[in-house]
Amino acid sequence: MSNRMRAVTTVLAGTAAAFAFAAGTAQAAQTASVFLYNGTAAHCATSGQNGVAGGVFASYTCQNGVAGHALSVTAKAGTVSNVHINTFPTLVDCNSVGNNGVSGGVFTSFHCQNGIAGYSLSVSG
Repeated sequence: MSNRMRAVTTVLAGTAAAFAFAAGTAQAAQTASVFLYNGTAAHCATSGQNGVAGGVFASYTCQNGVAGHALSVTAKAGTVSNVHINTFPTLVDCNSVGNNGVSGGVFTSFHCQNGIAGYSLSVSG
């Protein structure tokens, strides 16, 4: 085999390897969206914005449905501590949202604090 053929073969092999690596990277699975709760459009948007600003959510969506606006979030990598998400009218509602986030892997722990306007949800993880 001539030097020229070796050079061409080397370039083609390198290109094929780079293409295979890039194709494998492009097909990586996306992080799943996690449902947290249904509420009003304003409450949903505030919760999503607080989570993004606090570094808990990478992104969020408020999808209009029969039971209100469903807040679905994608977790953001990293560690956060005591980030306020929103205030909920009952302890049951607050615990439900917190449990959905923990079971979905969005955060590792939560706390519902009783206040004047309801139960304030703070998360860590």
